[in-house]
Amino acid sequence: MTNSSPYALAACQPGMERALKAELAKLRPDLHPGFQRPGLVTFSATVKPFGPGDAPPAIFARMWAASAGPCATLDAVVLTAQDVGATHLFCGTRDPGDDAPPGVLHACAHEAGRWEKRLAPNFTAGPPKRGDVVLDVFTAPNEPPVVGWHVHSSGRHERPGGRFDYEVPEDLPSRTWCKVVEGLRWSHAPLAKGDLVLELGAAPGGGTRAFVEAGARVLAVDSMPIDPAVAAMPGVTVVAKRIGDLRLEWLPPDVRWLACDAGIPPEDVLRAIERLRPALPNLRGFLLLLKLSDDGVIRHLPLTFERLKQLGATAVNARQLPANRRDIFVYAPIAPRAAAKPASAKRPGKAARPKKHQASKPKPSAAGGSRR
Repeated sequence: MTNSSPYALAACQPGMERALKAELAKLRPDLHPGFQRPGLVTFSATVKPFGPGDAPPAIFARMWAASAGPCATLDAVVLTAQDVGATHLFCGTRDPGDDAPPGVLHACAHEAGRWEKRLAPNFTAGPPKRGDVVLDVFTAPNEPPVVGWHVHSSGRHERPGGRFDYEVPEDLPSRTWCKVVEGLRWSHAPLAKGDLVLELGAAPGGGTRAFVEAGARVLAVDSMPIDPAVAAMPGVTVVAKRIGDLRLEWLPPDVRWLACDAGIPPEDVLRAIERLRPALPNLRGFLLLLKLSDDGVIRHLPLTFERLKQLGATAVNARQLPANRRDIFVYAPIAPRAAAKPASAKRPGKAARPKKHQASKPKPSAAGGSRR
């Protein structure tokens, strides 16, 4: 076995396998769908082998790896690791989904823990560094593990199955906190300390809390109530209005980011942004959670992204992260407005006569400057 493989594997949200395959049919038509389980799809590489450094920018793929397919025994998994030179291990379960019964969640966690305990002595402990080869092992009860490998880098997944390593507080007002935490970590959006975020559809405040904990100030807009503990956080200003009732003159000019997790279709989110955009001259980007209510919304995502570019986005980066359900996180940066260019000098020629009441220009001083 070489470091490349005739097969690739991708992890996704359970139930989004069809969307991932449709996306890859356009993005990488050389990858043909193969073996599949809920939350995991493999592909045959028909043009050239799939390398462990390859990672197609698919919205619905949490992570990518070159694939060895199912490995029935512990020895087969270890032999695969030796063949590809893997020094680190990412071992976890296929995502059973948030709606899975507690018994299923427990069985999946137990199976992943059992395999990790058996495999761990064969690998270096601790997180991988850039350039390390990592073995990706996906387990599920009563199934052989599916094995792949990738070369680690700053742009690759940091935990098994594309998950993130963070502790979820017990007193969260909503799961949006997790979505924003993961979105900021994945996108590396340059949210600076003190940046003002205009958050549309902020109630009950999970996203607001995540932005404040990241160092930002938040103008939280929603007609529904914001969690009192969040509303009292330093840097939070609550505007108890519907998005459609928000007046342009109320918006401060120093808004840097526009965020939204409102429970409305992307089309309505875009209309709101288009109305507010003229009042946001210093905007640096969009941080949006778009709801995928049906397949039609998914098919129209390219048009949605194009409209964001028409609103000033220089690029549109989107991913369905583990905390998402039927939505995606979108990071779309906006280039800073260029400084006004000086007026171009007139072409040499006959000088125009000054107007009757036009003041004469100051004569240059001896030092070569202008008198003031």
